Order: sequence, then structure tokens, then C-alpha cells
Amino acid sequence: MTYQLFFFCKGTEEDSGASAMDRVLDALSKNGPPLLAEYLGPPTPQSDFWVGPEIEAIQGFRLVTGNEREKPTTDYLSLEMHVGERFIAGDVIAADPNDDHNVRGSDLMAIVTLNGDRPDWPLVDRIWTVLENL
Repeated sequence: MTYQLFFFCKGTEEDSGASAMDRVLDALSKNGPPLLAEYLGPPTPQSDFWVGPEIEAIQGFRLVTGNEREKPTTDYLSLEMHVGERFIAGDVIAADPNDDHNVRGSDLMAIVTLNGDRPDWPLVDRIWTVLENL
């Protein structure tokens, strides 16, 4: 089973997915148990895909609570950062077409994807807290 959680943030003023991811990973590393991380980077463009600023607007990592000595007891989750109001506008409108939840004008979208039988819910909670404080 796969779960996806979408978070929309306003006023983050990040200029790239990498800088947004750096802020989140720095905050996660300062609070709570250590994390294992695997860099996913921006999406790989297809051969007929125009490479522009959209690629820099996205950054991804796989994360799990744990350290190098101990095998994680939960499954990795994927965390993607998408920055730029114009790049995420379609997702914002799709998530809240009538702006009932006041997400219009968001300039950062974080997507947490959970796969497997043992989701790392404590890590999801930590990510949620960090995103609330951006």
C-alpha cells in the first residue's frame, strides 16, 4: 500500500528544491533520533523533455529513522520538495479548488510518500512539525 501526504507552505522564499530540502534536513537532524538518507535528486528528464528551471524546483530524498550500525525497523519514506508558486499552482488548485483551506499562494509543496508494511510514522510527525515551522 502507498500513502502520499501533501503539505503546502507559504512565505518560505526558497529559490530551489535543494535549498528547501537543506532547511528541512537541517531541522530534522537537530531534533530527534538520527536519520539514514539516500539522495534521489531532481527527476531525470526524458529525452524529449525541455530542461529548465522546473528541474531545479524539485528535490528528493529517501529517509528512515536509524543509523549505520542498526538496521532500520521501519520502511524508508520518500520526501520531495517542490518550490515556486508558478510550478506548484496546478497542485494547489487541485488540492483546494475553492481555497477553503487557504493554501492559495503557497510557494512550497512537500510530498511524503510511504510504501511498505512498516511506515515510519514518527518521522512523518517530525517532518510535519518542521514544515509547520518553515
